[in-house]
This record gives sequence, C-alpha cells and structure tokens, in this order.
Amino acid sequence: MEMNHLVTIDTKQKIDGDEENLRVITHASLEGDRNDYSLVYTEQSRENGESKTEIRCEKGERITVIRFGEGMTTNIVLEKGIRHISCHTTPYGAFSMGITAVEISSDMDSNGGTLHFKYATDIENNPLGEITFDFTVELKKQV
Repeated sequence: MEMNHLVTIDTKQKIDGDEENLRVITHASLEGDRNDYSLVYTEQSRENGESKTEIRCEKGERITVIRFGEGMTTNIVLEKGIRHISCHTTPYGAFSMGITAVEISSDMDSNGGTLHFKYATDIENNPLGEITFDFTVELKKQV
C-alpha cells in the first residue's frame, strides 16, 4: 500500500458542553473509485503512540472507520439516520457506544478530494455529544 497522498484531518468534538478542535496532517493511501474507496493513514500522538486508521466509503453513503494502535481499537459504522453500536478498546478497558450519523458527504476520486461526516454519540441512549470529521486528500507532488 503506497502512501502517495497527503491527508488533512480536521476534527471538532463537542462532548458534555466542552469543545475541542484538532488538525492532523499525514501521509495516506487512497484506493478505489468515486463511490467506493478506502483511505488508510497512520498518526502519532503522545497519548496513544502510533495508530493506523482505515476509512471505507461504500456508495458514498456508508462509512466504516477501523482504528487500531498501541492498546486501542475502534470500529465505527456510519449511515445517516441509523444508530449503530460501536466497540472501543482502550488500555483502561472496553466499552460500547451508540453512533448515529447526522451528515455524510463525499467527493473523492483517485487524485483525492473531500470527505465530511458528523455523528452523534450516546451511551445507553443518553446523549453524549457530536463529533465532526473533515478530510481533505491530495495526491503528493512528485519531486
């Protein structure tokens, strides 16, 4: 899998009234076509060490996010208006969370593009917050 794209990931998290914004820029692999593609990238953080994330987009309507790293795994399925249960494993234990996609939009081809999704989270049907991801993917320039 060749990491021949750059991806900028802007995340906005609103949990229990607190808001946090984060931007990550890293190398990525992009395979597939406009409606069905896979975006894979790695990132490094002090808290979690190195993690690898794969985002699969199916028909521009269903997003699957699989993330794993040192002591943690996450598996999220997003379909607009449908509540899915996601599984999260951390060094402190495992838990499940309800995930309901609020917005999904994708404009991607083999050169790159954009992906946006926003979802609401809950624990045992008690609202927790909302998380928004905006991805901008571009083919790296050859030097």
